[in-house]
Amino acid sequence: MLHLLYILILVITHIFFNIFILNEVIDLQDIIMKTLSMKHENKTYKSIYNILTGKKTHQTYFDATIEHLKLYYGCLPNLKYADFEKVVEQQINKDLKPIVGDYLYHQATQTVGTLLLLIQMVSQRKHEHFSYQPIINDKTIQFKAKELYISIKDDSENQFITEVHHLFEDMNQFFNEIYVHYLLAGYRETPYTTEQIALLEDISIIKLKAHLVEEYQFIQVTLQNEDKYPILSQIKFMPKLHQQTLTTYQLLNQTYDIETLARLKNVKSHTIHDHVIEMYIKGYLTDKNKYIDDDKFLGFVKVFEDKPNQNLKYYYEALGEFTYFEIKLMYVIYAMEGLNVTQ
Repeated sequence: MLHLLYILILVITHIFFNIFILNEVIDLQDIIMKTLSMKHENKTYKSIYNILTGKKTHQTYFDATIEHLKLYYGCLPNLKYADFEKVVEQQINKDLKPIVGDYLYHQATQTVGTLLLLIQMVSQRKHEHFSYQPIINDKTIQFKAKELYISIKDDSENQFITEVHHLFEDMNQFFNEIYVHYLLAGYRETPYTTEQIALLEDISIIKLKAHLVEEYQFIQVTLQNEDKYPILSQIKFMPKLHQQTLTTYQLLNQTYDIETLARLKNVKSHTIHDHVIEMYIKGYLTDKNKYIDDDKFLGFVKVFEDKPNQNLKYYYEALGEFTYFEIKLMYVIYAMEGLNVTQ
């Protein structure tokens, strides 16, 4: 299967994952079904659709987080709602389990993009060939890849290669079939095109791309094992904040007080609430005690575990003295802590 062993691993550009032509909804059924299997009873189907297409709203970030679907956020950006509805009309297959992790799908594309570029760099270096076109043009990814390349090129190159092979072994154990080996490239080698892979494997291009989405997700989660992947686990990216959230974040060096932040930005306090929750979801804030004390959080956990996955109004009424902002924030923190424990 690994027909280019000396090269190392896959080559896929970002463009590859942004050209879905969704005329074969059946080929996307598994991905959609997996997300539907995680839908809370009080959430709408449209909320799942918004997650898959990556709707840029605070509500969609919240839904993706509490339903453990962050890795599916934006993975099918061109999915038509009519195609989505065709899958909804079928009986949901609860046996299809999604890949879960406390990362957005875009982080997975950045992680794999960095991995691909690193592999190209190491492959070219091993053949003493230093004049080539980088396969990834994204400046952020190039910076991260160069940073890691400098750290491994003298003493850790063999460890890097070992980790790449371990990654393939892990993928082979998890998936019935993988397709990334067709995309191997390196010195004087180019990958197969999607059309060539589809012909070789007798698989539709859409189904191939849908499967590769999950391979990206798997790679993102798997590389968090720092013991097994001491080098590759260093590939980390922070998701971008909305521009208005970013300006609020930049004000935190002055104050964390919600009302003060609202006055500084001349906005309503609930707008700052949304910004703060987005910061927690995307990892810019991690200390829950900035806005929630331990007793309040433990009180929420007790009520939540007695009656999980209810709407915010239920917890607001059950808890009595908590604001909607506090409940929403605790819901997010609880969901993210649960994911981090299980990874």
